[in-house]
Amino acid sequence: LDTFAHVAKNVYDKADGAEKDMFKLPEFMNDMLKNNWLGSKSGQGFYKKEGKTIYELDPLTMTYGERSKMKTPALEAAKQAKGAKGKMKALIYSDDRAGRLLWNITSQTLLYSARLLGEIADDIKAIDDAMKWGFGWELGPFEMWDAIGVRKSAERLEEEGAALPGWVKEMLDQGHETFYMKENGTPFYYSDGQYRAVKENPKRISLQTLKETKGVITKNSGASLIDLGDDVALLEFHTKSNAIGLDIIQMIDNALEETERNYKGLVIGNQGRHFCAGANLAMILMEAQDDNFMEVDFVIRRFQQTMLNIKYSAKPVVAAPFGMTLGGGTEVCLPAARVQAASESYMGLVETGVGLIPGGGGNKELYMNYLNGGSELMDAAIKTFETIALAKVSGSAHEARDMQILSAADRVSMNQDHLLHDAKQLAASLYDSGYRPPARKKVEVTGETGCAALLLGADQMRRSGYLSDHDMKIAKKLAHVIAGGRVPFGTEVSEEYLLEIEREAFLSLAGEAKSQARMQHMLVKGKPLRN
Repeated sequence: LDTFAHVAKNVYDKADGAEKDMFKLPEFMNDMLKNNWLGSKSGQGFYKKEGKTIYELDPLTMTYGERSKMKTPALEAAKQAKGAKGKMKALIYSDDRAGRLLWNITSQTLLYSARLLGEIADDIKAIDDAMKWGFGWELGPFEMWDAIGVRKSAERLEEEGAALPGWVKEMLDQGHETFYMKENGTPFYYSDGQYRAVKENPKRISLQTLKETKGVITKNSGASLIDLGDDVALLEFHTKSNAIGLDIIQMIDNALEETERNYKGLVIGNQGRHFCAGANLAMILMEAQDDNFMEVDFVIRRFQQTMLNIKYSAKPVVAAPFGMTLGGGTEVCLPAARVQAASESYMGLVETGVGLIPGGGGNKELYMNYLNGGSELMDAAIKTFETIALAKVSGSAHEARDMQILSAADRVSMNQDHLLHDAKQLAASLYDSGYRPPARKKVEVTGETGCAALLLGADQMRRSGYLSDHDMKIAKKLAHVIAGGRVPFGTEVSEEYLLEIEREAFLSLAGEAKSQARMQHMLVKGKPLRN
């Protein structure tokens, strides 16, 4: 909070206009600074943690009490609404504490942005882009205004005595209801009494616009296949959190067949908040709790086979991950011909956190990546084991390369807006250069000798208190899979054999009560359970 105070004072000293006083700290915050209540670095600030209990500050009494969680009908409605626009609209006109707070902040932001048009930027799109690119907003101020309804909000502002900028009143008087509009798939923005076409960056592909103008090739509840242009197709996931279930697995296979018939290559990507949160954990848990392991076995077999289909597709498959790319999301990327990753890609095989091991071939593919990267047999097994057992997640695409999740041949896009364009270009260039799928070959494994070495390290961690007994049970299954089972050191085995023992280990763990408790905890609490 001391850093916050310095920034606020700097703005207050340098700024002019009606907004200046907003940056003057309230007296209670000055008292917090005097008390050295600076936040996490001093142990307390607006909140204070004692043991596992978190208390919140009452600024009127300057004492800490139990946290109160706001619950209002508007908040519940917003949870059900889709996207930032839907959530804002559900909240902002509600006559409760949440709605009033959001209205008071947002309405002033919208007026301020409109008043500064022509002073800080020549058009509304520049302001919106600045707030999205520079401050990470999902919607710029004029996009927010469109979301809540320009005329409705303008009438409320005038009822409350606010002065609308003249150009906004003029726009409404002309009968224009939005700052942005689309015509035949082309986006326009309002400027100087008329709508002007948005100058599109040719490297920025909008899947929504593609679907509106070209439609989709085929789709189901989990994914859509889209013509990306330049003879390249794209498979878009659109389940909740883009979690992988049978619907997506089926669409991957359909997409591969369609690509082999009519396209140069396939990109697997989307424009959600994150690439993929992993497999459909709720489905696995439900079937496991019902002892329906035939269904779980069927899904895992299909997933494994589909990942092999990606790997050995006659046409190049390029995965385009970004943001959270966890568990099954990483397993989709590992067998791809190439990966075109956004710089901010957080990749990892995190299944141990929910009491399982990777079930879509991830163990095998990561191990092979280490071997292909030049690691010796035992070193490759140890690094693969550590990465998966500790559920390591990369902090960036470049770190994913260090972890061998990405190979040296995979590429990184610094500008995420260009990610799908870059992936499309990569898929087309692979085809044009005479792409051939990799030859099927056997995999050399460490066998029982390697498994014993891996478990020795895990046992030391258990004795040191880093692993629970259930963690150790998972580690034993994982070591068995990575080492290739009960075979001599240096034995060459088929990929299908490694997938079989992976599937057996996955099913065994899915039946464990403590694994099911971990899955349940992750679904309910959103964080791992240590049991």
